[in-house]
Amino acid sequence: MAEAPEGYIKVGDMKRLRIKKCVPVSDGSQSIAVFYSDGNLYAFSNLCPHSGYALETGSIKDGLLTCAWHQARFDVADGTCPDGFTDDIDTFEVIRIEDEVWVNPEPR
Repeated sequence: MAEAPEGYIKVGDMKRLRIKKCVPVSDGSQSIAVFYSDGNLYAFSNLCPHSGYALETGSIKDGLLTCAWHQARFDVADGTCPDGFTDDIDTFEVIRIEDEVWVNPEPR
């Protein structure tokens, strides 16, 4: 089994992500939502800055993560809110090593 870079958090295996579509993980100080959508992996802060709702219940479509609570949208590439509806969110590097997924808890 390959080793992840130091400090990365194990999310789980790809099978789990394919089934669940999103897996939340924590480093003890923050929650990170790791999504699998259209063959891609994404990771974001798990709190919507608008109301603090968990983004793990959101969905990704057309390159935007949409919060399930008030429909705030965020660009999956950089976490910006294109509508100016609320503040931007942090994004995180996600890597796949063999069949395991890992996330860097340091924001990009």
